Amino acid sequence: MSEGWDFDGLVENVLVKSSDVDACCGADLSFPDTSKVKNPENPTDTVSDEFLNEFEEKYSDYGIGYVDDLDGLFLHDYSFDFFSAIVISHEMPDKILESEIGAEAEDANNELYAKFGDLTYEISDYLRQNGFETYVAHPREERINFSKIAERACMGSIGKSGLFISPELGPKQKMSAILVNIKNLPVKNENPHLWIRKYCEYCNSCIRKCPKNALSYIEENKQRVIDETACIGCSEGCTECIKACPFHQKGYDRVHEKYIKIRNRKIRRR
Repeated sequence: MSEGWDFDGLVENVLVKSSDVDACCGADLSFPDTSKVKNPENPTDTVSDEFLNEFEEKYSDYGIGYVDDLDGLFLHDYSFDFFSAIVISHEMPDKILESEIGAEAEDANNELYAKFGDLTYEISDYLRQNGFETYVAHPREERINFSKIAERACMGSIGKSGLFISPELGPKQKMSAILVNIKNLPVKNENPHLWIRKYCEYCNSCIRKCPKNALSYIEENKQRVIDETACIGCSEGCTECIKACPFHQKGYDRVHEKYIKIRNRKIRRR
């Protein structure tokens, strides 16, 4: 364990080597809008508890989170006339992780993106039918930083690999978002999962397993480096960092137990 592990602060110092800082795969792609319902002419800006309960029950197979602050989340200089969002997570099927890196894994990855994109538009249509104005941030488009918006929604935290890690799915998930103008979403103000960052400062499993050395860590200044020009996660369906992650292998609760033990040992040494 590194003696420099800081349990009191959060490591956010990240150097990204990419054609566009904060971009996932270094490409600004665009997918067709498959909405079947138009935005309402006179949208409502408040939501009832009854509707939210029905909404969350209807889409209970997916992770749902809410944010009312989109500052600093958009990529490629995009800007949208929306101030809140509904964040959605979708579990990655085992087929992607079990496929060899290359065409097979890429095809499985793209299949999930297409399916999840259609689902996101379906959810958007449901919201429009109920009077809400929406804009879909497709899971494969790079209009918004999905890891950051999911963390802001308190659904989990960003790991050293740059991937989003949640209690339910670890790093094995894709994210999308639906931008809305709803002023009373049930946002959470405290994120209980930020300890994940601290554990990731100790763990280097994703760095060791990356076949392209796209991940590294500078111990002296606690800076994690993500070379997105080398990452083949999107281009070849690579999931080695996901498979190596303790949150995937052991689960959230067991990793948290280990974190507490190491943290307590560290505190006793002070």
